[in-house]
Amino acid sequence: MDKIFNRRRELSFQRNFRYLSRAFNDQFIGFLFIAVALLGYEYLHNLNSIHGNWLTILLVLFASSSFLFFGDLSTYIQNADQIFLIADLPDLKKYLKKSFLRSLLLNILLQFFLNLLLMPILLKIFGLVISLIYLFLFLLAKTFLLILKYRNIVKDNRVDWTYGINSELRRVNRINIFLNFFTDVKELKHDNRPTKIWDWLIKCLPQFNQSFHWILFTRYFFRSRQFMPTIILTTFFGMALAFFLPSLSAATISGLFIVFALAYQMKPIFSHYSNHKMAQVYQRDGKRKLTDFQLLAVAVFVPIVLLLLLSLLASHRKVSVLISILLIISFTWVIICWYLPRLVGSKYEIKK
Repeated sequence: MDKIFNRRRELSFQRNFRYLSRAFNDQFIGFLFIAVALLGYEYLHNLNSIHGNWLTILLVLFASSSFLFFGDLSTYIQNADQIFLIADLPDLKKYLKKSFLRSLLLNILLQFFLNLLLMPILLKIFGLVISLIYLFLFLLAKTFLLILKYRNIVKDNRVDWTYGINSELRRVNRINIFLNFFTDVKELKHDNRPTKIWDWLIKCLPQFNQSFHWILFTRYFFRSRQFMPTIILTTFFGMALAFFLPSLSAATISGLFIVFALAYQMKPIFSHYSNHKMAQVYQRDGKRKLTDFQLLAVAVFVPIVLLLLLSLLASHRKVSVLISILLIISFTWVIICWYLPRLVGSKYEIKK
């Protein structure tokens, strides 16, 4: 039995690593390294300006509570197991116990390192002893949540297959949703029904461009239930960072990171376009297709960047914010004109 679940764990690791390798390429890792280094410097540099008021304490509690959603009990149970493994219930319980202990160790380490990011603030507000107690309580809370989930799966004389299978499906789906922010995850199930919320906008867009690539791109993007939720969520997340981060440099870096992440969310639109039946009817024109895709990127990026800049102006009313605005606009232009064609690999199609 251990061989079966070890094989599933290995296949899951290979799948996740394959998706991460698509997203975290050389350019993304380089940008992420620079962003983390600058944000870390700003975090430590502005630590003295943080005061121990109720708002700061509530924000720290909210961050630590959010960290509890990271990590879960990994069982790798599938639907077929309730039929083929029901006769091996004692061995299955032994495996689930080992899986619980492995997940507990990994989750404790994950929670420790995540809460370690808040330790400079905790030490400044509460001191060493209370900060250690605070860290211990949240580690204990994560342990309690894992024990509770394990006890809901493994009963005294049986295994709750329905709860265990659904719990594992939710865990895998959360991983797929996270990976879908950076690359196209085929295993993630989407609602394929077209939405009509943006039909008023779709009717106006052909007035600017009569190309069939442009018409099909806009219809596929605005009527899809796959792309809009993630892009809207990413936009609101970027606006919150630009507005609430106290440092102008940190807020600017977060805005650049959001623009960079949006480029990865635009990539599946180009790759899925070839599956469109209408796109297969017309003659292929790689250059025109790329031009219309970049025009779609302009239509998507302009309002998002405008909202990011308004959030930046609302919280940082100083002359130096003009440099940040110029930097974000220039970076967006580089993303649309240079990086997106490289990201979708259209240069190879054009050469052919």
